[in-house]
Amino acid sequence: DFVSVRGGSQFFNSDFRGFVFSDTNRALRVFGTRHGNREQFNVLFLDQTEKETNSMLNTFEDRGQNSVIANYYVQDFIWPGYTAQFSYLNNQDQPSFLFDQNDFLARPDPIGVFSPHRINSHYLGWSGDGHINRVNISHALYYAFGYDDLNPIAGQPVDISAWMAAVELSYDRDWVRFRTSYFYASGDDDPNDETGSGFDTILDNPNFAGGQFSFWQRNQIK
Repeated sequence: DFVSVRGGSQFFNSDFRGFVFSDTNRALRVFGTRHGNREQFNVLFLDQTEKETNSMLNTFEDRGQNSVIANYYVQDFIWPGYTAQFSYLNNQDQPSFLFDQNDFLARPDPIGVFSPHRINSHYLGWSGDGHINRVNISHALYYAFGYDDLNPIAGQPVDISAWMAAVELSYDRDWVRFRTSYFYASGDDDPNDETGSGFDTILDNPNFAGGQFSFWQRNQIK
């Protein structure tokens, strides 16, 4: 077993399928293993940089957004071959004003009140990957909560309360794999009230329901 510290620009994926955070950015990361490498852990602080508009590569300009991520993996959790992961993520998005390199308004959101606002969001997650007997499984469940001090659509401060769930099951029969996927994210039935229940992520790059280049992943609204 070991504990290590890594500082600098580095890639990190917060869960098995990249549902909430997946990016290369400047970070300080503490990571290691326990109990003969049966358990692994990560704790990160990210001070994110601005992205170049068209290439999405990092620049040297500060984004005004900080994140803290902690997760813990347990192999052979209940069932041999199944790995469980428990996560906590915090995102601090500071008020900012930015036109991108194509002269489009990037921040604040070009809807509603058009005013810079601060978001403090938290995520609690349970995800898993592996197999339970002969059934392969990959799943995730996240609950998001926090505060937006001036939601652009509601035009007032809102409390965040949203969640998402995803599961992918497959079964192998000789040389054939039968697979099915299901994804759900909560929406907001009243965007003008004091509760924001539409689920959003920090910086996702999901590999789900056919992979990153499938029809669903290439849509603007994932």
